[in-house]
Amino acid sequence: MTIVTIEAMAGHELGARVQQAFGAHDGFQCGYCTSRQIRSIIGMLAEHRDGRPSAATEDLVRPAPLTGAEIRERMAGNLCRCGAYNGIVAAIREVTGA
Repeated sequence: MTIVTIEAMAGHELGARVQQAFGAHDGFQCGYCTSRQIRSIIGMLAEHRDGRPSAATEDLVRPAPLTGAEIRERMAGNLCRCGAYNGIVAAIREVTGA
C-alpha cells in the first residue's frame, strides 16, 4: 500500500493543478477538509477515467460525463465545515474541463 500525502500532491501534475484551482475558486476556507478533498478528487478522477460508475451514473456501460450532479455524488463522502462545496465543484470542473 502506498500513502500519498497532500504535500506530495504539489509535485504531481494533476495534484498541483487541483491545488491551484482550489485557490482560484475558493475551494477551501478554514482548511479543515482541504487535504482530504484534494486527495479524493485525484482518486475520483482515476475512478471516472477507469469507467467506474457512481450512484448518479445513469448509463453503467459508458463513463458518465462529469456533470455537477455526478461530481457531487462522487465527492459526497467528504464533509466541509465551511460549506465551500460550490468552489470545490468549480475547481474540479476547471481541472477536468467539464
